[in-house]
Amino acid sequence: MAFNYNLTLHELMDFFCTQDYEGFTEQEIQTVERRIGVKLPAAYRDFLLKYGEKGIYDAFNNLFHSLKDIMTSYQIIDEILENLAGDFEKSIKNGKQEEYADNPYFSLWQMPKEDWHTITQNYVLIGCDREGICYEGYLLEDLLEGNPDPPLYLSCDDDFIEYKKWSDSTEPFLIEMMGETAFDEHAYGVDYYDPKTRISIKEIFAHIKVDIDDKQFKVNGHVGTCFDTVHEKVYFYFDYDNFQRLFGVCKDDFL
Repeated sequence: MAFNYNLTLHELMDFFCTQDYEGFTEQEIQTVERRIGVKLPAAYRDFLLKYGEKGIYDAFNNLFHSLKDIMTSYQIIDEILENLAGDFEKSIKNGKQEEYADNPYFSLWQMPKEDWHTITQNYVLIGCDREGICYEGYLLEDLLEGNPDPPLYLSCDDDFIEYKKWSDSTEPFLIEMMGETAFDEHAYGVDYYDPKTRISIKEIFAHIKVDIDDKQFKVNGHVGTCFDTVHEKVYFYFDYDNFQRLFGVCKDDFL
């Protein structure tokens, strides 16, 4: 077997996309930026300008396909509070506000927006998992500071309050999201769970009878990739500490 290692986003887009690229226009992106009140980071802007809706639709099921869906977490919280306001007001009127004592939305509802940062920071959300539970995005403060390629964050606990840093930059995050989509729709391979020990990348590839050069194979963030040029198959290796996953996707799956 002949392998190419550590594929770029562009190489993977060429593999996964079944049609020509057609990026969003500068005007379309600027419309979003006016609505969210900040310029998108250069790394993600470049992705949108090059690949646009068609590329996103082909390769990702966990990024928003429409620019209209991009918004800040504070904008979503505004909508949540509008829907909850009647319940909150009723609880206060009836002297039962203690039932919301641990509800962060109740606390946000009672304070001016300039103080919301004491409970949750504001994020620019660019996608969501298929279950509608985990949202992905950039910290707004990073964008206001003009960081061209800031970290990505994931929301926690099925809410818009808590987030955890997930990826240091845009390209490895997008490659990971592409791999998650491929696994959901076309993949076959092996998962390895063991809270006490891990196995080497070389060994986990041996489980599916594939011999790679593990000195060339690199993991960037949570994912590493290589391409079998003979069989036109991309392999994704995911590393989540005590959970390792390896799977392959054939070119024929997209034809």
